[in-house]
Amino acid sequence: MEAQEYLVSFGLTGEFGRFRAAAPLSLRRGERVVVRGPRGVEIAEVLREATPRHAHFLPNSSVGQLLRRLTPEDERTQLHVRNRGQQLFERGQQLAGELHLPLVLLDVEVLFDGEHAVLHYLSESICDVRPLVSTLSREFSLYVTLVDLGQPQEANEEEHAGCGRPDCGHKGEGGCSSCTSGGCSSCGSHKAPDMALYFAQLREQMERGRTALL
Repeated sequence: MEAQEYLVSFGLTGEFGRFRAAAPLSLRRGERVVVRGPRGVEIAEVLREATPRHAHFLPNSSVGQLLRRLTPEDERTQLHVRNRGQQLFERGQQLAGELHLPLVLLDVEVLFDGEHAVLHYLSESICDVRPLVSTLSREFSLYVTLVDLGQPQEANEEEHAGCGRPDCGHKGEGGCSSCTSGGCSSCGSHKAPDMALYFAQLREQMERGRTALL
């Protein structure tokens, strides 16, 4: 029997994609699952079963792996991951102040695999975030990604910096196979505190419930 595909939402910003189960599964909307996607292994939420129409509208997205339903053991692991994420967030705030970086950390994700972390931030002006990335990566033994929510997604994907780990994969011109800085540029006419409030409200709306797709 052909493996089933589901539309699955992951990450704080509500990204979604197609994920294929290794074996047929009957999953309902809202069920939590463990997936392996472009960011690593993480907890995600099922939106609905995918159809050929979804594949038509998402032709350029890679199909991730849907590993399993969330288990009680996974729940306990996720609690530990959240606690670690809170520690990372607090240290990131402290370090950003010590480095006098003109940015505001909004939230943090430590992925279920315990190896990758994503920090969401807003910047008021151009700055070098590499000292922040490398220090956090070294102290927490994580591959750290910084995503500037004031920039288009393409800009975050194009600008990279080494994380400072011995196996970083830094490539001279700023490329890094194991981490990204997400760049750091002006967020335009929006001031960081206003944008922070906006994204906090947006996240609250997302958590209340997601609109059905297609």
